[in-house]
Amino acid sequence: MYASIFTFFLTGSIFTGLLWQLVKIKILLWQLGSRSSLFQLLNVTGNLLLAPGSRLWPNQRDASRLPPNPAMPRSREPCCPWSDGLPSELLDIILRYLTCHADRVYFAAVCRAWRSAAHVHKALPCQLPLLLLPSPVAPSFLSLHSGATRCLYLPESVRAARLCGSHEGGWVALAFDQWQGYAAVNLCSGAKVPLPDRLRIPSARWIDADREHPMVIRTVTFSGAPSTEGCLAAAHVSSTCSIAFWRTGMDRHWIAYMGDVYHIQDMIYYKGGFHVLSATEDVVVYTPNINGAPLVMSRTTYLMQKRADYKPDGVLPKSHRMSRYLVESRGKLLMVLRLFRPNRRREFRIFEMKLAGAGGSESSWAELHALPGRVILLGKGCSRAFEVSQSDRLPVGNIYYLDDTSFNLSLALSNGSRHSSTDMGVHGFHKTLGKTRRARCGIPYEFTSECGSLPMWFIP
Repeated sequence: MYASIFTFFLTGSIFTGLLWQLVKIKILLWQLGSRSSLFQLLNVTGNLLLAPGSRLWPNQRDASRLPPNPAMPRSREPCCPWSDGLPSELLDIILRYLTCHADRVYFAAVCRAWRSAAHVHKALPCQLPLLLLPSPVAPSFLSLHSGATRCLYLPESVRAARLCGSHEGGWVALAFDQWQGYAAVNLCSGAKVPLPDRLRIPSARWIDADREHPMVIRTVTFSGAPSTEGCLAAAHVSSTCSIAFWRTGMDRHWIAYMGDVYHIQDMIYYKGGFHVLSATEDVVVYTPNINGAPLVMSRTTYLMQKRADYKPDGVLPKSHRMSRYLVESRGKLLMVLRLFRPNRRREFRIFEMKLAGAGGSESSWAELHALPGRVILLGKGCSRAFEVSQSDRLPVGNIYYLDDTSFNLSLALSNGSRHSSTDMGVHGFHKTLGKTRRARCGIPYEFTSECGSLPMWFIP
């Protein structure tokens, strides 16, 4: 048994082997005390990790002098726990491999020495979003840094809530009662900002201008942290209108405007306004008034020139589905197309928005055939683009996607909030073909949610 453990320590990766074995060892030490033969194992393992001829750590006994019988005498004085005696240089090497914040939290929980080492170590590199996997019983998250999935400990009311959106700094938008009871909650600090569940259409031409209408929020996009002064939010809703807006301090209702965007595909806050993408690949920009009360949104429409191979969604075969996403990358606005065809390779295409003409009247989408130095994470209202130089864990050009092409919120809520995602994963963007190939990753290809939510990207 010892030989296999020694081999694991020597040949296993530092991340998957050393860290978790030490955590288990600390737990066993606390449970078994000095009567366990595990103390002998710790001394032997410590000697293996030390260079030949190096000195023993303080209070450490030479394993070669221990009796061959694995059963240790009860009268032997307990030695210093092995993990507490690790040299600071070795701890620094371990921390270099732990680029995920969650991994370092586990690292710091081993013992005081490890916690001190984690505090003095240099700051973490840019953190990639975590993939939240919602569940009313056992929610979890997937780290793209390590590919590991871990439990997420949340209050019961948060576990059962439906995810509607996310924002940097640990914020998520939730529907506590599925159809209503909305709030922005910080999963890191526990802060909560209530959101209204009704909307109003302030228009002189609207007969019931002061009437508040019920609504169901599908997705929410924020301009900043919801707790900050002047934060704005845009919501794709099911109601009298399909898009509504909110600003901090509006505790009774959202505002909406007649003249909806045709079949909203995605939304993003970009350069001071909410950009809304339609199924016709046109873009509508909503810009707020500056320091005005009440909130008023001005609207600018960009009718994009249709690309040569554009086809309306209505002419696609019934088994084909097209999804469109907006992503900001290197200061540019990108549109990512995802075409799903049964039993065939998924197709992804990337376009950059080009504004031209007076007021953008000759704007168009220019196709990109490569994604140099970047990766893209796709999700309705939460898409992100990241520079690979900020994280060496991801291959250049990968596109990580979620199964939101077939998601029907009404059907999911009427089905007891149960929804099965059957097409999630990652593709490598081909430079010449503009198509994709299947790549390995830790993202589950299938996932079943019991709370009416899709998995969602989350930035702590």
